[in-house]
Amino acid sequence: MPRKSSKATDFFRRVGDAVLGVGKLPRKIRQRARRPKAKPLKKLKPKLVKPEIPVTLRSFFERRHAGWPEYVMLKVQLAVIALFVTAVIYLVFLPAGTPIFIPLLLAFSAYLIYLAATQLRRAFQRDYPAYRSFVAMCIAIAWVFVLAIRHSPVEFSIEAIYMSLIPPSIAIVFVAAAFAAFRLKYGRNFTYGRVEQAQGRRAAVRVGYDICSNVKAGLYTVESFVKVKRGDLVKISVDRPMLGLRGAKVKAILGKIR
Repeated sequence: MPRKSSKATDFFRRVGDAVLGVGKLPRKIRQRARRPKAKPLKKLKPKLVKPEIPVTLRSFFERRHAGWPEYVMLKVQLAVIALFVTAVIYLVFLPAGTPIFIPLLLAFSAYLIYLAATQLRRAFQRDYPAYRSFVAMCIAIAWVFVLAIRHSPVEFSIEAIYMSLIPPSIAIVFVAAAFAAFRLKYGRNFTYGRVEQAQGRRAAVRVGYDICSNVKAGLYTVESFVKVKRGDLVKISVDRPMLGLRGAKVKAILGKIR
């Protein structure tokens, strides 16, 4: 019985080879056909392009020991200034019916929102909520003045001058409250920097723009309370004035971060 089964099996195998043509294929081709198919290569993720300062402005920022984050912040500050100047021109010098200024205000506001959602997020990862809140506060201030003065239901008149002063007073109080709330929530009396040189109790540290401590970017020579070396990331105390119009002063290294 086993022999008959073997002969029958050989017969059907030969028939199958004849029909499919396997027996006529060269040995190399048959071996390739039996090999498992290679898995397709995984698609490589595109590398993120390192943000850089335009060539025409690079030397300007290098002389001030500033980098790409400061370049982004400069664009934000210029956009804020343009927004405020447009609002002032619209409120003071032109009639309320001038149609071009509302689209300009919307355009500057949209550009600031774009910068906050994209470039500011990458430039200031550690303190991004503070920068986002700053942009939102500036946009709100401009629109509060426009709505309170130009589009207020209270019309200006000499007879009811006290009533006419209510909308601008509300706008001024809003500005003061907004800056006070920002300072209380995000303000701090220290910043971070990278040690460039160290000798004894003195060190040269490179500090980036910091909105929370109101420190400008630059290379500062400060006293160090701890032993540091080149390349250390350090925590630095700052002296913040009450108004902070000129920025805070970098004082001394408090400790190493890593």
